[in-house]
Amino acid sequence: MSSAHWNQEGIPHKGWQCVDVFDLRGDGESAEETEYAVCQMCGNEKIRFVHVMEHADHDDALRVGCVCAEKMSDDYVGPKRRESRLRNRAVRRKKWLTRTWRTSSKGNPFLNIQGHNVGVHINKFKRWGYRIEGRFSAKTYPTMEAAKLALFDEFWQLTQEDDNLWGGE
Repeated sequence: MSSAHWNQEGIPHKGWQCVDVFDLRGDGESAEETEYAVCQMCGNEKIRFVHVMEHADHDDALRVGCVCAEKMSDDYVGPKRRESRLRNRAVRRKKWLTRTWRTSSKGNPFLNIQGHNVGVHINKFKRWGYRIEGRFSAKTYPTMEAAKLALFDEFWQLTQEDDNLWGGE
């Protein structure tokens, strides 16, 4: 791809809004396995964190890297913060299974995380589930590790805005 949209006539350079950011590296995937994207604004060919930008005067959303997202939105804090949060999630998920899990009186692994009690349990069918506080997962998993990772994913979704829990940027 050439210089992409920065040099194209009719493409707004400012006034864009970020509507989504996502990490192209799958959970547990290595850097070598990651299929990176190309920034649609500048043509940079190795974008891991994709910022989806929309503009009122442009029909299509553009998928861009952090630097272009900053320039397009004139926001030099938000894109880095969103990207940092995704990077933080990837690191914390990787370490989740190696945490020191305590064992409940019923023999179930659990964690207390800044006032939140979460844990996993096995059912009579030898399938694993999880709970966050008193709410149990509807789905079950074949292994304790799979249940712990599913627990992480839901707990992250529920609490990701809590900077005291996950660490501020």
